[in-house]
Amino acid sequence: MGAITLRNALNVLAKSSSFSVTTVTERKKDEFDKLKEQLFVQQEIESDLQRYLDRAHDGEIIFLCGSSGDGKSEILTRLKAIPRYRERFHFHLDATHSFSPRQSAIEALNNLFSGHAHDAPPLLIGINTGMLANFSREGDDAHNKVKSAIDAFLSSPQGVTRPYRNENCTFFDFERYPKFHFSEEKNYSAFIKALLENLTRDDDKNLFQFIFRSDEARNPDLKEVANYKLLCMPGVQDVLITQLFKARLIKDQFVNTRTLLDFVHHLLTGPAYLFDNLFKGVENELINKLSEFDPVKIHNYELDQFVLRYELGLIDSELDEFLISLIPLHIRFSRDDIKRGDAASLIRLFWLLKDEDIGNNYHKKFAVFFGEPLLEHYSEIWHLHKNYTGDSEQKKKLNRFYSFELIAGIQRYANRKAPELSMQKEEFFLGEYGGIKVTVPVELMPDWDAILNKNTVYSTGFDVYIKVGEHKIKPVRIGLNLFELIYKLNNGYRPNKYDKNAIVLLEEMIELIAEHAKSSREIKFYDGRHKTYRAKGYGDMITVSGIEG
Repeated sequence: MGAITLRNALNVLAKSSSFSVTTVTERKKDEFDKLKEQLFVQQEIESDLQRYLDRAHDGEIIFLCGSSGDGKSEILTRLKAIPRYRERFHFHLDATHSFSPRQSAIEALNNLFSGHAHDAPPLLIGINTGMLANFSREGDDAHNKVKSAIDAFLSSPQGVTRPYRNENCTFFDFERYPKFHFSEEKNYSAFIKALLENLTRDDDKNLFQFIFRSDEARNPDLKEVANYKLLCMPGVQDVLITQLFKARLIKDQFVNTRTLLDFVHHLLTGPAYLFDNLFKGVENELINKLSEFDPVKIHNYELDQFVLRYELGLIDSELDEFLISLIPLHIRFSRDDIKRGDAASLIRLFWLLKDEDIGNNYHKKFAVFFGEPLLEHYSEIWHLHKNYTGDSEQKKKLNRFYSFELIAGIQRYANRKAPELSMQKEEFFLGEYGGIKVTVPVELMPDWDAILNKNTVYSTGFDVYIKVGEHKIKPVRIGLNLFELIYKLNNGYRPNKYDKNAIVLLEEMIELIAEHAKSSREIKFYDGRHKTYRAKGYGDMITVSGIEG
């Protein structure tokens, strides 16, 4: 073990490593296999699958499905190594593979299902969701029952009971076992936290720690040594997990196991310190998404002043003391030889260490600028929807969100072309005709019964339920992007092309409201000359009255 360097050991994390994909092999295990095993965290989907296998019936077809890199082969290989499963089940580890060079994956599945009788041992298949869809379209008609079950699974809503069952087919889907969860304690991913702890745990049984200590003693200036030491800090791990969760919520970035391990590999073995590697790395998909969250993009007086003073080399004894306290972490910044980008690196370091105590805690001067208030508020509203029981305190908090945030934001956007309505909280702009702006009165309110009785939350968002008067409208899914847009609208923000996806959802909601609003018996007209006219319908009569602006 002593001959393996930390960089060599960390290479088992890379997606380019031979260890990134598990296959059945007779190869004798070596130290690198032990390093990979050190990282193992049993996922909930594997636990559920294993429990299900213990009661599976003959003739069943069990699909373990997801995207490439989820760990399907890894799980099935482990299960196949257990005698009671190996002897009872027929395993097909990867449905993207065929049984011969001239055979397609679809043909291989046709053969597999053709040889599977109703009284045969259960069939356990690892398959990408895309391949499931392909087989549904291209598989032999002889397997229409299987194809129908696949179609039913693919069209089923995410919230259905896990696993999904149809006829003799059972589907365990990684998509329905999200790696991230909203947490009131801000622990957004138990899986990633456990994996990072396995990698960094400070005990003699941790092979990575053993190798790290050896490298630290021999060559403490190695970047991977400093980066590993940083990653050992719980506060650093939590900051990284939060950023990954934001990438999932805002960028719709899926984080499978292989992607996650490669991400950690880049953080630790990239060319710079971890806090710079986190936002630099054009070849890493996750890094590209996270670069938009770079704290260097935060501009305010205090941070800008820090950058200016640092780059000018102005005296700051507290900073000097703090930089000295970084030396045991093997992080060095020279005040005598300030390099371009050093100030930006320090801001990233301050941000990364915001929850850790280091030296005189100089970095915590800036912690207030590095919070995640939007994500935390989003999490709060998500939990209120999830746990809503009609309790008066819950209702009060949710009503504040619906009335002063959601409905206010909807009306601001709907009325953006009618500044006359800025003070009219219960009017809805319908359009402008010949210079005359037409509005209708609307009464928007939360649909409390629906919030109480419906399934309102999902792994990355929640549904909102609104009534127009007494008319219920279709629920609309609120993700963090739309939540942020509503927050910005209420603070005077004007949307641009980068808000396109959130705007589509907002306009869908406005269209639903407008459809009901158009049935109002009252309409207002604004002529642009500070005069307003109100038209009211009574049976077959219409009364028009003028109102001075």
